[in-house]
Amino acid sequence: MSPDEIVDHSVAPSDQFRRFVTHVGIPVAGVLMVIAVIAGVGWHSYRTVRNGALSLTHSLLLSQQEYVGNEVNNFLAPASAGAVIARDMLMHGNPTVEDKIFYGYSSSMLRNVPQIQSYYLADSDGNFSLVQRGPDNKGLEQISLQNKGTPDATFVHHIFDDNGKLVSEQKTKANGYDPRLHVWYQQAVKAGKMVWTPPYIVEVTKQMAISAGMPYTTASGKTYVYAINMSLSHLTDFLDALKIGQSGHGVLLDQSGHVLAGHKMHEIEVAAHGDPEKMLLDPVHYPVMSKAFDQYRVHSYGTRTLRNKGQNYITMLSPVPLASQNWVLMLVAPESDFAQFAKADGRQNLFFAFLVVIMSSILAVLLFRQGRKTEHVQHDLERFRAISNYESHSLQTVASYPELFNPSDDALILTESLVDLSQARRAGIWRILHDGATLMCIDSYDRQQDAHSGGFELSTSELKTFFDAVSHGDSLLVADASTDERTANFYRLYMRSMGSHSLFLGPILGANGPVGVITLEDAPQAALVTHFVDMIAGIAATRFSAQHYSAVEAARAELAENEKVEEEAPDASQGFLVPPGSLKVDGAYPLDVDPSKLEGFYPAVAIMVISLSDMVLTSQNDPSENLKLIDAMAQQLQQIAHHYGLYSIRMLGHRLVCVAGCSKTPDKSAPQRMANAALSMREVTMSMLAKADLDPVFRIGIDVGPVFGGLLGQEPRVFNLWGDAMGMAELMAQGAPDAGTIQVTEEMYLSLRQSFLFRERGRFFVPGLGLTRTYVLAGRR
Repeated sequence: MSPDEIVDHSVAPSDQFRRFVTHVGIPVAGVLMVIAVIAGVGWHSYRTVRNGALSLTHSLLLSQQEYVGNEVNNFLAPASAGAVIARDMLMHGNPTVEDKIFYGYSSSMLRNVPQIQSYYLADSDGNFSLVQRGPDNKGLEQISLQNKGTPDATFVHHIFDDNGKLVSEQKTKANGYDPRLHVWYQQAVKAGKMVWTPPYIVEVTKQMAISAGMPYTTASGKTYVYAINMSLSHLTDFLDALKIGQSGHGVLLDQSGHVLAGHKMHEIEVAAHGDPEKMLLDPVHYPVMSKAFDQYRVHSYGTRTLRNKGQNYITMLSPVPLASQNWVLMLVAPESDFAQFAKADGRQNLFFAFLVVIMSSILAVLLFRQGRKTEHVQHDLERFRAISNYESHSLQTVASYPELFNPSDDALILTESLVDLSQARRAGIWRILHDGATLMCIDSYDRQQDAHSGGFELSTSELKTFFDAVSHGDSLLVADASTDERTANFYRLYMRSMGSHSLFLGPILGANGPVGVITLEDAPQAALVTHFVDMIAGIAATRFSAQHYSAVEAARAELAENEKVEEEAPDASQGFLVPPGSLKVDGAYPLDVDPSKLEGFYPAVAIMVISLSDMVLTSQNDPSENLKLIDAMAQQLQQIAHHYGLYSIRMLGHRLVCVAGCSKTPDKSAPQRMANAALSMREVTMSMLAKADLDPVFRIGIDVGPVFGGLLGQEPRVFNLWGDAMGMAELMAQGAPDAGTIQVTEEMYLSLRQSFLFRERGRFFVPGLGLTRTYVLAGRR
């Protein structure tokens, strides 16, 4: 059970809820109510002022709309009224003075009405006359078509100054010009009344213009069209000059959405490349006007409020009656232009309300923070109290363990209680051996796998900084063991394979200093259970001392027994199979041994099998580098075999087989020499693989028992062993629980239990033998 799950029953849930409501809920609710009232009053005041301002704005815009509409009508009125007057004068006047009437009236209108650009007069016979402003808008220019319908047709230009005096006369080719083919003539004749043409670009001035054609028929039956051309640039200048709020503007459009005059007309002409048919409102550049015209198409004329990019706009669309067709006058202005005073007042009210809200919010936050601090302190106190109670409970559970101080018992409850209380991923108890250069794992418990392991040995040659940190006898907490120089090698050799990161070290102190260390990996509550770790460390130190005295007494008893028993001298064939300088060509057996004596029954042979994982041999590294690593490892293991007097050592594929005590009479020291060699080989193998950045994935199995030996093949013949001990040793290697562990049979355990530390693995069924026990060799006593 985790200490986080412990509940203090002295504090009822109802008391906690009432305390929270009293200390936090009521004050915060009161402040929130004040904030809500202030915000509501401010918002209501703002909406009231804004609605009044909008009502006034609409009234002002209606007046503005009427004014602009009248101005536009007045701008276009001279064309409509003047066309009717000119038609009556020409239709009822004397035909002989027709030209004088046309030139006189048109010249007078051009001098007094600036928006009119020119006048046309054409008849059904193809005659054509034109009056327009002179060059640079000075004086007048009269143009008449002569020799119409012939290749010699020309335009005769008479230019007059402002006083009516003829300045110059010139002729230009007409290039087959026929007024009857132009739209202003054809539409007027077809309609039989005044008709306005669509906007077009005047070739001479490159300006937008529209024409109003007025048809009439004289008493002689000849049809005439009197046309008035008006420049839309003047209308554009007029609309741009209108004052609509502070930043509002007006636009004149036809029923199809073509822009005739108004705001940013030049940009629209450039975008349309001078084509009047393409002068439409672009929704990208004119989103408000485009949306307003779309709503006009659906809902017809009227006043509406549109929103674009977080700002409100007021739009008004009204008709502009002009002869037989209607144009649309659109006025667009930001709402803020007319309600600026309302917005300023609203902003001021909202600003003051905002200040009050901010101050109230600060007070609320401070009050809430203080209440939360109080709750956190109470929670921490309750948590510490719960952890203390759970520590007492866990310590009581550990103390009640009946075999706690029995040296032969593994006391697995120690690591389990450490993991349970600290919530660590893995907890381990390590012992510094008497040589002072070896750190051995007595027991390691993995919470996720719910499994115990042990027997790992680490030397000072690889962990000097780690040993220095342990020897100081102080607790150490490292958030990332891979980056701290004191624990980096320990992480590489032990922690990396499990994927843990943080590490807590608790020293185990004996009479003369540190005798071991407790490790907690990925323990979130390690800093809170240091007292419990110290108590477990005291228990571990007592167990170490008891195990030491038990081992000394057992060694003395064994020595006393060995003094009374006279061992038989070892057979001459018990040599190391590959000593330097004494090999045959194949290295099968020593030259000074009679081959016939090698064959026969061997009652107690110790056999060790080291199984190296194929992962090591099929690594991603360069094969030549792997061969160098394997060769160096073989040399090191060979030296260890020489040192402990093993009979033979052979590498068979990814297995290494070692033999000791191969004699016709049992050798009692063979199992002990084999165990010492196994511990040394494990340390060397683990160190060399770690240096090569390879995981130490190897397992070791040992058995002792009877085997048969004999020579095989032709010369040079090879010595080989058969028997249950060989098979059991290989089975122990294959079934070892973890990488780097040494698993031994029950026979091996009985031979070594007085000198070495073991941990029982359990019972296993072996075909032909039945149930048997196996053990993990942890280290020397």
